[in-house]
Amino acid sequence: MEIRNTVRLLEWLPQTGSSLATCTQDQLDAWLVDGPPQRTLVRGFVCWTSRHRHTKALTAPHYTSKFAAEVIAQDQRWTLVRRLVHDTELQTADRSAGLLLLLFAQPAARICRLTTEHLLDDGHTLRLGRQPVDIPAPLDSMLRELAQHRRRHGPMLAGHEPPWLFPGFYAGRPLEPHSLGRRLKNLGIRPRVARKASLIDIASELPAYVFSRLLGFSQSSADNWDAEASGFAPPTPPKSSYAAATTDRRPSVSATAPLDLEAMTVADHLGLTREPGGRGIEDHRACPSPP
Repeated sequence: MEIRNTVRLLEWLPQTGSSLATCTQDQLDAWLVDGPPQRTLVRGFVCWTSRHRHTKALTAPHYTSKFAAEVIAQDQRWTLVRRLVHDTELQTADRSAGLLLLLFAQPAARICRLTTEHLLDDGHTLRLGRQPVDIPAPLDSMLRELAQHRRRHGPMLAGHEPPWLFPGFYAGRPLEPHSLGRRLKNLGIRPRVARKASLIDIASELPAYVFSRLLGFSQSSADNWDAEASGFAPPTPPKSSYAAATTDRRPSVSATAPLDLEAMTVADHLGLTREPGGRGIEDHRACPSPP
């Protein structure tokens, strides 16, 4: 989307009798206000051209949309994560569901329909999309507990235990999404806005095609969130070319992408470190502040 809007700017300038080299801030502002908010995605491009003196000093606002007003602050999100990680007085199902939403951006409807078949590798990985993702501790042990001690409601035939990790009130049925949403709200988690914050964080760290495969999103949805996250990204450092600058915005991804996702969202942002030789994570700082 950034490239598309940059091309549109370059096509528009000759129509006004100007060029990129002679474009003024007033001209750029006029183009920005005469179109959709996505036009501000040219910010990275014009900042780069200004730094390298290919143009006059130009700038554009950070991209924001109606979603930005409905996203909780990241420090608030990580405070909720810490509570779910450490507060053992809460129900395991509520802690697990909250962490799946806050860390993996899973909607309530999808969380409710998770079954024992989604747990792989003895409960250490979880299949949310086409590529299984590693589960950080203590979420992995919580999910294994849910799988091993599934609650029953009503009579069930022997050998026909329901596979749901989050069983509902009626026999053989999963928990209803609205019921889960109400339980999460009781914990101070607003599912919709918290999930948006999680999506923006993940999209700012991983390429769209990677997190779409890991978390079960369509490519178009992943692309949209990638564009949304660009409005929250830090400025691009100087590079010898604009193409080089844009390619360095996302970390490289290898075959261990699920582990990278865990490291980026849990270790980097929450201040957690994987214990040597294990899958667990341990908080080495008291109430760390997200970057």
